[in-house]
Amino acid sequence: MRFLIVDESSESRLALAGMLRARWPEAQADEWDPRQRGDPAAALARERYSAVLLDSQPAGEDGLRRLAQMRRRPQAPPVVLIADHGDTHVAIQAMKAGAADFLRRADLTPERLARALEDAMREHEVRRQESTGTHAPFARTVPLDLRRIGAPLRNDALSIPGYRSLRMIGEGGMAKVYLAERIQDGIQLVLKVLDPGLRRDSTFLQRFVREYQLIVSIENEHVARVFEHGFAGEQPYIAMEYLPGGTLAARIHEGISSLAALRLTSQIAKALDAIHSRDIVHRDLKPQNIMFRESGRPVIVDFGLAKDLDADSNLTRFGEVLATPRYMSPEQCMGQPADARSDLYSLGAIFYEMIAGQRLFGDAGPADLVYLHVHGEIPRLPAHLAGYQTIVDRLLAKRREDRFQSARELFATIAV
Repeated sequence: MRFLIVDESSESRLALAGMLRARWPEAQADEWDPRQRGDPAAALARERYSAVLLDSQPAGEDGLRRLAQMRRRPQAPPVVLIADHGDTHVAIQAMKAGAADFLRRADLTPERLARALEDAMREHEVRRQESTGTHAPFARTVPLDLRRIGAPLRNDALSIPGYRSLRMIGEGGMAKVYLAERIQDGIQLVLKVLDPGLRRDSTFLQRFVREYQLIVSIENEHVARVFEHGFAGEQPYIAMEYLPGGTLAARIHEGISSLAALRLTSQIAKALDAIHSRDIVHRDLKPQNIMFRESGRPVIVDFGLAKDLDADSNLTRFGEVLATPRYMSPEQCMGQPADARSDLYSLGAIFYEMIAGQRLFGDAGPADLVYLHVHGEIPRLPAHLAGYQTIVDRLLAKRREDRFQSARELFATIAV
């Protein structure tokens, strides 16, 4: 593994090289001082690098210019931009110039740098495979350490013909979720089965069947793929793609850079645009319902509470409060019908959590959260993140009329 460090400061280059070797002891770190050696394009033409660490100093423009030049080169490696200072404008410009990530020097740790580089290199490899037609993104058979996934099967685990259940990986109020293997070809996937105690409840049964119908109507790379659905006797099930990259909740716990937060938000906005264009509202968007493929791309899952705005359905009554209080919109808290802007409020709560590193309204309980969503002031971001406050304010506006009016509008504001 070989990295190129482009930085005017010898101390910074030395520190970055040390962080790289803390994660990859055998890695080679080539240092490049642009003041003495000029444009690093010569190094890129001569050597093949796994990734580039690029300093954005002295004033940001040189770094962004160098970044754009690097990304125009054929087979250019992923570039992580390092800056002493950075606001929303710089982060968005870095994303538009092609940065894989944007990290403030004050936030750097060996773990955080390694995670940013691993994500960047993984995404770069997936894009390379997609360009050559060698990548199979949705149905795979890969070696798994089952001891690290979910929990052992219980005695009451359901048997679905044609599938071999391997581990239990989730359980909610309506369904149980299993990692499984399709017997005919060994493909790993997820089986979601309605809780046996609810299968005679017509409302829950309709919601479960409706979830499949909604998901298959949406075609977007950031929405979970469904392979099959059916009944095993009286037991309904849905077979979906397995997402081995974990949840957004876990990534937030590990720490997310501002550029990664912007990129994730723009990708989720793309998914919401596809969902809303089908007149569907998710109604339960939260970090636990955003998972990652092996490539690192986020995927929205769990449409169990989603609603088709065109459907003549009585599954939700006026005044009925659904979803997770932590991420509910003010109108949902008041039992009013949700629309696309309700999902954008939920995305705002997620964006705040990614940027600030803490949950919206802290550790407030469910009842207090409902009150705060409706009446509480939108929290202020720390000074070094103040440039993101406008995005937070528009997403978390109490009145839906004051929010971004569509996911497409949000995407146009922050995306490449």
